[in-house]
Amino acid sequence: MNGIPLQLPPPANLAMAYTPVAFRPAFDLMLQLDARFADIVRKAREPMIAQIKLAWWRDAFAAEPALRPKGEPLLQALGACGDIIPLSALEDLVSAWELLLGEGQWAAQDVEKHAALRGGAIFGSYVVWIGEACDISALSHQWALDALRLEFPSKLSVPNNQPLPALPKGRKLRPLSILAMSVRNVSGPRLIGHALTGW
Repeated sequence: MNGIPLQLPPPANLAMAYTPVAFRPAFDLMLQLDARFADIVRKAREPMIAQIKLAWWRDAFAAEPALRPKGEPLLQALGACGDIIPLSALEDLVSAWELLLGEGQWAAQDVEKHAALRGGAIFGSYVVWIGEACDISALSHQWALDALRLEFPSKLSVPNNQPLPALPKGRKLRPLSILAMSVRNVSGPRLIGHALTGW
């Protein structure tokens, strides 16, 4: 499973710039892992092979740090993060992408569960790290759905007709609002303006 970490897109890098320094490596790693798993699903010619790859990651996460496979940069980064990222979040992220390994159009219930697991793993972990007692489940769920529409337009072409959740206020939550806004078809200048002002 060796591979060079994927370069995060500009909106994710912008979100990273507003992430508290203490949590930046862990948040970056979660987004890198999410991108890696999305890439596995995107390139899956045979669902069984992709399943094996994702199972490899699940086993690697569950192993004692000293027993994890060597040579995988993202696992090395996980070791450097210590125990800040809970195993449950890593497992949820793998499970989220495993749900989308079937051929053809994805089932609506699988997409919904994917969004809940993926959003909870990434957004939920961040909220815990910064110590904010707020419910971001609707925001994280919508982010995951909107991101999926952009990443896999042929698999999820139905537009979102539901009202969008409000973006969270406050600089500590700015990384999440940047990510959420970045998948809402806003312009680059508008996204930068939001990052600077919160509006």
